[in-house]
Amino acid sequence: MPRKQTVESGGSASAAAAPAAKRKRTRKAAADAVHRALAALSAAGSPSEDEGEEIERLAYSYWEARGGEGGSPEEDWFRAEAEVRRRRAQPA
Repeated sequence: MPRKQTVESGGSASAAAAPAAKRKRTRKAAADAVHRALAALSAAGSPSEDEGEEIERLAYSYWEARGGEGGSPEEDWFRAEAEVRRRRAQPA
């Protein structure tokens, strides 16, 4: 009975056996995704233009404070919206 032949690839077998690494989103791509989500939320709500921009900047700052990882754009938006509206409701 003939023997099976094995081919050694000089170390590339471990590279082939390793699972493919997930592609991480670049910071710009993630920032763009956050911006699109915030714009969609802004369109759905009814804050004034100035208020919407302030909410967007604050929500983005929450994302940046986390290093651009984790969390949810929606949670950041709602947190920023509540904070901006709380600030505006306070007497000057």
